[in-house]
Amino acid sequence: MAEAGKEKEMVEKTSDEEKDLSIPENGEHYTSAPSEDETVENLSEKMSTLGSEAQQPKYNWIDITEAFRESSIELKHGELVHDNMFGLFEAMSAIEIMDPKMDAGMLCNKTRKVVQFKPAVEAGMIKIKDFTSDELLGIMDQLMACLVTWLDGHSLVQTVFICLYMHDPFLIEDLCLKAYCIAILKCCEFIRIAVNTAQVFEEEDFQSMTYGFKMGSQVSETRTAGMLKEAEEEISRKLKNARIALKTETNSTDLQVEIKKNEAILARLKFLKAFYCAVVAIDKSECNGVTTAKQLLNTALTLVDPIKKTIQLGLTADLEKGEMLGFEPLVNQRLLPPSFPRYVLVFDREAAIDYLQLIVKRLIHVCSIVECNLLHMIIDFVSEFSKTHPCVLTRSNLQLMVWQNSKLFGRIPGVDVVRDAIKAFNSPPSIAEKSSLLNNPKAKEISDLFINRAVRSMKSVTHTLGHNRARQRDKLGQLLEEFASLQDEADRADAELHTLLTKYEPQRQHFACFGSWVLYHTLNIMVQYLTSGFELELYSPYEYHYIYWYLDFLFGWHMTCLNRAEKLLQAQEAALEQKSGRSGKKNKKKKKASEKAIQEHQGWRHLFQGMRYLCQGYLRALEGFEIDGKLKKPNFEFSSEQIRFERRFLPFQTVDTPQPMYYGHYQEFVDMSKAKDVKARDLFVLSANLFHQAKLIFDMVSISQEEVALVLKVSKTNLVVMKLAAGGHKQESLNVPTFEFSSHRAFPIIRLN
Repeated sequence: MAEAGKEKEMVEKTSDEEKDLSIPENGEHYTSAPSEDETVENLSEKMSTLGSEAQQPKYNWIDITEAFRESSIELKHGELVHDNMFGLFEAMSAIEIMDPKMDAGMLCNKTRKVVQFKPAVEAGMIKIKDFTSDELLGIMDQLMACLVTWLDGHSLVQTVFICLYMHDPFLIEDLCLKAYCIAILKCCEFIRIAVNTAQVFEEEDFQSMTYGFKMGSQVSETRTAGMLKEAEEEISRKLKNARIALKTETNSTDLQVEIKKNEAILARLKFLKAFYCAVVAIDKSECNGVTTAKQLLNTALTLVDPIKKTIQLGLTADLEKGEMLGFEPLVNQRLLPPSFPRYVLVFDREAAIDYLQLIVKRLIHVCSIVECNLLHMIIDFVSEFSKTHPCVLTRSNLQLMVWQNSKLFGRIPGVDVVRDAIKAFNSPPSIAEKSSLLNNPKAKEISDLFINRAVRSMKSVTHTLGHNRARQRDKLGQLLEEFASLQDEADRADAELHTLLTKYEPQRQHFACFGSWVLYHTLNIMVQYLTSGFELELYSPYEYHYIYWYLDFLFGWHMTCLNRAEKLLQAQEAALEQKSGRSGKKNKKKKKASEKAIQEHQGWRHLFQGMRYLCQGYLRALEGFEIDGKLKKPNFEFSSEQIRFERRFLPFQTVDTPQPMYYGHYQEFVDMSKAKDVKARDLFVLSANLFHQAKLIFDMVSISQEEVALVLKVSKTNLVVMKLAAGGHKQESLNVPTFEFSSHRAFPIIRLN
């Protein structure tokens, strides 16, 4: 009965549902569906409800400020935490609203009225004469700060030309300020031409656009220097009168201050004249003005201290608000390109003078390159100079002095420079003194063809070393392609010359003569490419192992190459003595050039042997830290160690000699190391021994004293650290060891934490 009742109830329910879903005969709407008006009304009610809820958001905010600060303490300066939702791309794309440095909308004149220079002069809104001493000092110092900011990589219209007087200095009636502004304009033009000619700058280094401003071309260099001289005489007369007046009014404080201010103005005029004339002199062809430039720069250097001591005497005001006399930061806003403008923070006056002092010192150093007469000395000079991170002006001047019309210093043909360099390196029979091939037309043609080709490559080396350090590394990788091509030509020339040589001197060989010289420079480029990665902080600590492994491999090739060069020099010396009929005893007192070259090669070979021990010491130390669990490799999600390895050494794949080392070679080395089943302590002991071997060798090396002193310090310190690690010092600590590059750019001091 119960089941029958349930069945009846279900039938009634079903019939009711069918009734609701049935189509009415009189055309009325479904009884279960709302009408159209009802639907719109219901939707409106729901939307209004959602709107009211949206107007009253309910958030559960949590203050993370303190937690964030505590966590950030663990990060080093410049280190970022990479989150899956916020990486470098998002960080670079982020714009902070209301921050003038990032929000272009904040950099506007707002209610301030910006007036151009000529209308301002016509309306009497800006002074062009009767300046006080402190006003002149303030304008001079601020303008010099703007010049330095331009040299630091900013735009002319946001630096030098925010000074209204620079728009048309010929309207200025004050003799002193007029001469100063015109000289600054001429300096800018000479610098701009030099930098554009040298072509060792990138967009982050220098901006050469003048935006239609006149750069003082209507005034000659001689007239500009004359105007500065006239301004000096004018200030000197004022000084003389003030000193005479001071004799009658000995207690006049105002006169004493005025004298001090005029002396400060005079120092600035003299400094600018010396600096300007030096820039002009350096630009002379064949380096004829280098001696004069050096004298002028030394004069400018003596004037820096008097300028520093009197900076506080000048007029000061808020530059960004346009309160400084003669300066308006927004005057050229319409000239800027339609993109986010770079925020320009003009150097403060003290920092600007320090920057100028550094430029003057570096220019003095640049002038000393004319004392280098050998190619390898010039390359070493440019390379060492690059390590100081010089500004674009000094880098450009150095480039323009070295090569002028394919001639060294504009005087010595490039082919002669390269020929002498090859002859000094390994003295190939085809170009050696008293060689049987020296007068052979075919041999001369082959060797000249190769040397002419090598000149272009050597110019590329010095040009590459002239770029800033970050760009330089990329260009070194590209340079390897050029040297791979040069290596092929060297091998071809060696083979052809060897065939000719055997006809005259069957016992001698010409194999790998030009090729060894090219190989040596190729190895230098490869080593510099790898070591610059440490300087630029491109490598993570877990990558150090294969970087030092590859460096060890390259230094081994260096030793082989130099050993080959020594044997060629000895063979040439023996052949020369045999032809001249002189015995070796007669020449004991006279040191031969070849013997000197051999000694130099031996010195470099010992240095590279020490470098090998140094690299091997790092390898054993890193392996020990890995066994101790203090140096772990990350879990690669989108890459692998092999991909990273191949990416690091990708430019080396273009070179045939030395043969490229692949990840498989590295993996074999790692597997062999792990197969020995050694403990971390044993590896630390081995590392200490290797650092000790490096120290012993560096103690004996007499070449490249500065470099040797640095690596010697690193070797000694790491020797002590590895002995401590082998003794169990900080063994229980789980902290990762740190690698300090303060002593050397590529070989760090290891610190146990």
